[in-house]
Amino acid sequence: MQTREYTKQTGRLKTFHLEDEIDSLLKVPYSKPSSRVLRTKKGKKAIEGLIDLERNHNHSWYAELLERAKKDPDAIALFYRGTKITFREMFAKADQIAKAFAEKGVVKGDEIPACLSNTPESIYILLALNKIGAKINLFGNALSEDYINEILDGCSDKLFIATDDQYAKLERIVSKRNYKDICLTSLADSLPEHPELCDEYEPTLDKYYHYDNMVDSFKVRDERIINFDQLMNIGKKSNKTIIDSGTLDTDFLVTYTSGSTIVGHPSPLMHTNRSLITSGRFHDSELSGNPDLKGLRGLAHIHTDSNTDVITCISDNLMQLWSVGLEPEYGKESALDVLFINKPNYLNMTTSHLIEAFKQYLIDKRFHENGVGRKMPWLFACFAVGEPTSKGEQKFISKGLRVARAGSGVKIGGLSLPYTTICIGGGDCEHGGIYYTLWVPLQDKAYYLFLKNHEIGMLPEGYAIVSAFKKNADGTFSECDFGEYGLIAANSATTMSGYKGLPEKTYNTIITDDMGRDWISSNVYGYIDEIGGVHVKGRMNSNISLKTLDMEIPKYIIEDLVCRDTKSILSCTVSSCEVDNESYNVINIEFQPDKKKPDEVVLRGIVNRFKSKYNYDISDDFLFRLMSYEESFPLSPSGKRSIRALEDMGLINTFIIDSSVYGKTLVRK
Repeated sequence: MQTREYTKQTGRLKTFHLEDEIDSLLKVPYSKPSSRVLRTKKGKKAIEGLIDLERNHNHSWYAELLERAKKDPDAIALFYRGTKITFREMFAKADQIAKAFAEKGVVKGDEIPACLSNTPESIYILLALNKIGAKINLFGNALSEDYINEILDGCSDKLFIATDDQYAKLERIVSKRNYKDICLTSLADSLPEHPELCDEYEPTLDKYYHYDNMVDSFKVRDERIINFDQLMNIGKKSNKTIIDSGTLDTDFLVTYTSGSTIVGHPSPLMHTNRSLITSGRFHDSELSGNPDLKGLRGLAHIHTDSNTDVITCISDNLMQLWSVGLEPEYGKESALDVLFINKPNYLNMTTSHLIEAFKQYLIDKRFHENGVGRKMPWLFACFAVGEPTSKGEQKFISKGLRVARAGSGVKIGGLSLPYTTICIGGGDCEHGGIYYTLWVPLQDKAYYLFLKNHEIGMLPEGYAIVSAFKKNADGTFSECDFGEYGLIAANSATTMSGYKGLPEKTYNTIITDDMGRDWISSNVYGYIDEIGGVHVKGRMNSNISLKTLDMEIPKYIIEDLVCRDTKSILSCTVSSCEVDNESYNVINIEFQPDKKKPDEVVLRGIVNRFKSKYNYDISDDFLFRLMSYEESFPLSPSGKRSIRALEDMGLINTFIIDSSVYGKTLVRK
C-alpha cells in the first residue's frame, strides 16, 4: 500500500484494500506474521468479505443499519433505564431529526460539534447527521477551554449539540460563540414515567432513574436553545427530502484519543463510514466464525468522544440487531451499579473500572443478601479494554465472573456455560478496534502446546494485517519473525483517515518496510505469537535508566517481573518523577485483595526475580509505593490509569528495599 505520496498530497491516509496486497504478501516468508493472512481460511474469507463490502455495502452507516433492521424492525434497539425502543422507532425519530437539521441549514460535508452522553437522543442525532452526510465532531468537556475553542473554530457555526449534563460545563464557552442554534437534549428525555413498572427496574438503584431536565433553565439565558421536543416538531412539519448519498469513504466521525500522550490535549481522529460498517460486518458469524447469537444487549457507557464507544459499543451492537444499553454515568464508583441497571450480555469496560466493580462485589459485598451475592447470568462476554491487563488482574476479574456465575444464562447452540472468563479487546484508536480475544484463560489452555507456556495475545480481526518491525540503519524497517520484539504496526480497513488538521502527525504514523510496503504505526512495542496473537508491551521509548547496570530498559520488563506473582500482586505500573532536580523510578504496586503472604515476603520475591533476570539486585534503582485497596490507582477522565497523576505524587508514600541482610528483606520507609 503506497501511502506516503498520497498522504503528502492530501494529509489523509489512503484507504486500505487487503485484496490489493496479495502479490506482496505471497512473497513474504512463512516465518513472518504478515504472510499468515493468506494461509488461513479466515484470511481468505476476509478478502471475500472486503470485496463484498465494496460491491454491496458502498453506502452510509445509516443505510447499512436500516437495511439490516428490515430483518426484524420490532427488535429492541435501545435500552435506557427500562425504556425499550425498537429499531422501527429509532429510525422514525432519527428521520425527523434529520429533517429538523436540514431545516436548520445542515448539509452534506458540514462538521457539527457535539458533546453528548450516552442517551437514545444521542443515537438519533448520530443517525440523522449520517443520513444527511454531515460529520459529527464528538469531544469531551474535560478539555481545556483553549482546546475546546480550537475544536469549535474548526467546526460549522450552524448548530451546536449537547446533552444537558455536558452543557452545564460548557455553557460559559458556547454562549459566547456565534451559533445560529444550540440543540440541547436531556438525560431525562427518555426516562420511563413510572420506572417502578418496568420489567427490569432495580429498586435499590432508584436514584439512577431520575434526572432533572435542565434544558429549560438554559433556555431562559439563551433564546437560541432548542429542546428535543421542539426539534422533533420542526422535523414533523418539514417537507424536506433527505437524499442519503453517503458512501464507505464519506467522512462521518471525529473522535479523540484518551489523551495519555499529551494530557488534556487528545488527538482528533477522523473516521469514515467504512470504519463503522467494516467493523460491524466482520462480526457477522460467517466472517467472524463466532456463533450467530440473537437478541443480546451490549453496554455503551464509555464517553462518546471515544470511537470505542461509538463504533464498538454502539454501532457493532446495532449491526448485529442487538440492543444497546445506553448509560450516561461513567466512573469507577458506579461501575458495578451500571452492570445491574443494564444487565448487558456484552460489555466493554476499562480494566480499572472492572477491577473496581469486582472489588465492590467480592470484597465490599455489594449486591449481597444474607452473605450471598446476586448472580450475573446475563454477562456473557466481559471485555477489558483501553489499557493493559496483567495476569493478576485477569485472575481477579475472572474470579469475580466465576463467583457471579457470569454467562450461565446465555445459551450457545442450546447449551449454557457454568460461567464465563474475561475477554480482552483493543487496538489503538487510530486503527479502530482491530483486536479481540474471547475468554482469555480458556484460550490459554486451548493453545497451550502452540504457545509454549506463553499466554495468548490479542487476535487481530480478519480485515487487518498486523506485524512487528525492527528499524534498520537506513531508516527502513524489517518485519520481525514470530516471537521477535519490535514496533507494532498494522494495515486495516478501519484505520482512521487521519488526524484532523494535523497532516504532519498523520504522515509520521507511516513506516516503510524493506519490501516497499507502507504500514501505519501503533507506536507501541511488542511481538506476534505463533498463532498470530498480538502482545502489546508498552509505548515505544517508554524506558527507564538503571544506574547500577548503566543501561536503559523498557518499563514493561519491570512490570512483567513484578506481576509474575499473580497470587499476591494485582497490578503494577512503573512511573518516574523528578524531585529537587533528581530523577526517581517508582514501582507502584497494588496487592491482590485476598493476598495470603506477608508484604515483606512478596517484596522479597520481587527482588529475587530481579536478581534472576539480571544476575544483580537492581532494586536499588527503584523506590516502591504500595497503593492501598481503598485508594487504588488514580484514573484519568477516560477511566484509564493515569501515569501523570502517579508522577505528580512525587515521593509520597515511597520506600526502599534493603536486601543486604541474607535471607531477609528489610523495608525502609
